[in-house]
Formats: sequence, C-alpha cells, structure tokens
Amino acid sequence: MLETDFTNKKNIERRLCPHHAVITMKIDIRKIDTDGNFDSQVIGNSILERYGMTNKAQICFSATSEAECIKLVKEKMERLNG
Repeated sequence: MLETDFTNKKNIERRLCPHHAVITMKIDIRKIDTDGNFDSQVIGNSILERYGMTNKAQICFSATSEAECIKLVKEKMERLNG
C-alpha cells in the first residue's frame, strides 16, 4: 500500500494524496408494455419503500491515490454493466 508523507503539505502532489469517489445514481423502474415499450410513468418512492428502497443510491470508494481511485471506480462500473 502506498504511503505518502503529509508532514509538508505544500510539496505534496494532489494526485498522490488519498482520494474518495462518490457515484450517485437515480433509479427509474418502469412497467414494460405488451408491445415492448416502457411505460411513461416511473414507480414512485411510496411503492419502492415497500421493498425497502428509494429512487436514489450512492456508492462510495476510497483509495490511496488519484490513479488508484479512478482505477477502482472504473473496475466497479465495468462490473455493474456486466
């Protein structure tokens, strides 16, 4: 694991510092009509709450450097997209 000396903050390159990423998503769930088209109405939070969720989500990642954080986000997004 990369360790950075933070005793002299002015000389630290930003990219070498630990980084934190937040991915914010909006979730739209729609009925599929018999013709294969999506319904114009999105399921609201009142229905989603029955399932213990809302229409928003956040995923957070932290890493030891800018490059590692970006690499981690990229890997997780590629997995999410299957």
